[in-house]
Amino acid sequence: MSQKKVPFRKWVPSWLRAVVGFLILATIMLLNGAYTGSSIDLSSALGVMNEDINMAYYVASAGMATAYPLTSVIRPIVTTKTILLCDLILQVILSLICATTQSIGVIMASSFFIGFLKAFVLLEMIVILKPVFSKRNIRSEFYAYFYPMVFGMGQISLILTAELAYNYKWQYMYYLVMIMLLLSIILVLICFRYGHRPINIPFKDIDRISIFRISTALILIVYVCTYGKTRDWFESIDILICTIAIIPFLWLFIKRQLTIKKPYVNFSIISKKAIVGYIFMAIVMMLSSSTSLVSSYTNSVLRLDNIHSNIINLMNIPGFILGAILCFWWFRLQIWRFRVLVFWGMACFVCYYAILYFGITPDGTYEFLYLPTMLKGMGMMILFIAFGVYAVEDMDPKLMISNAFFLVSIRSLISPVVGASLFSNLLYRLQQKNIMILGDNIDLQNPISSTRYNDALASAAKQGLSMSDAQQMAINDLYATTNTQALILSIKVIVGYLLIFSIIVMIISRFTQFHKTIKVKVVKSGDDMA
Repeated sequence: MSQKKVPFRKWVPSWLRAVVGFLILATIMLLNGAYTGSSIDLSSALGVMNEDINMAYYVASAGMATAYPLTSVIRPIVTTKTILLCDLILQVILSLICATTQSIGVIMASSFFIGFLKAFVLLEMIVILKPVFSKRNIRSEFYAYFYPMVFGMGQISLILTAELAYNYKWQYMYYLVMIMLLLSIILVLICFRYGHRPINIPFKDIDRISIFRISTALILIVYVCTYGKTRDWFESIDILICTIAIIPFLWLFIKRQLTIKKPYVNFSIISKKAIVGYIFMAIVMMLSSSTSLVSSYTNSVLRLDNIHSNIINLMNIPGFILGAILCFWWFRLQIWRFRVLVFWGMACFVCYYAILYFGITPDGTYEFLYLPTMLKGMGMMILFIAFGVYAVEDMDPKLMISNAFFLVSIRSLISPVVGASLFSNLLYRLQQKNIMILGDNIDLQNPISSTRYNDALASAAKQGLSMSDAQQMAINDLYATTNTQALILSIKVIVGYLLIFSIIVMIISRFTQFHKTIKVKVVKSGDDMA
């Protein structure tokens, strides 16, 4: 970078520039409007459902996806220092609102704008840290450093939120992030140079109609997927209206992009390679959403608290690092074909589901989940880096920011929210079905259930309970055992199907001709890498 393009003051050494960039990046990755790690504490404090918190969490991704195309309009006319200061100050205000409000609706609205503003800071940090991660400005090298940090901070955020909520209050995560934001603001004031550039925002160039249409469509998708099970899907008039409304909003948005001279999102980015890349990223996030099944197992069967459940997710981080190292050297050496790299990425998911399928038992331990979780993280990282590079090959650099819109929309919003909704509904339906099937055989003529009932009855009687209370306790014990068995059986059924699906995708990937030659074109980094 030439000195004119460097946003830091001349006296700031290179190492300090990197430290400031890392601190701001870590702060932004920890920042959110709602934290799922403290969902139990937050729902209890505000008297809301867990779905409300999930809605607020995903709305932030909708805001981020919506904002990315707008960055190409704002960045050329505003200095980096101005963007960072305005953005970080607004984030402090929004975090304070989330920490002090008693309304989940206010938290949802704040989450959208927090995600919207995060896009601008994240893009500035990508530009600043790009020379640190990859001096040659190569996309695969940048991803190998950047993705593990970004996804790793997400996992750290879960356990940090759970710890603060358990030991103090759920608001303390917001207070921690606010302190980090204020520290970032101070560093920006000290280390970034003042730019003599008048701020003249071209409001006429901001496509407010497109922003409204796509943000509404994305929020409606999140709403339908999040509240579908709670409101019995299309038996609810709200879910029905929102589902129908998604279609015209998406259609009007796409139609506008294809008819105006300066589209908000350029759909000419859609090519065969881009489509294949987006499909695989959707598959990867869908498979990764099965984490909710593991959470159901740890919470309902192993009886783990929120902190220990989130500690398991930390094992994703070693997997992220191993996957990034593998991709870094593969793209540098390229000894094997691209399809072999994809094959090994899917093989990690196959091993993940195979271990879960054969290892989930009523008397299991949570340490057993460390290895499969690490394999899942490794598979995620391999496929994200591989198809992040593959999707933009031969792509016009001017279209890269539109690529960021599709990446964030698919990877961080649509695929995970649809996957979480799908697995949640499947697990619920299968569990109810299996309870009925198992309950048909529970009577005193069945030696197993009879023995269990009599043991529980005798234990309750020894505690000095009356006969009616002892009988009720014995019946409750049988129901709890049946419910646990039904849950484990349901999880195994879903995991079994996911295992078969992963094997099919793995085999197809191994024999798919992604490239005509062994060597994959080295793709230069752009400003879309979020």
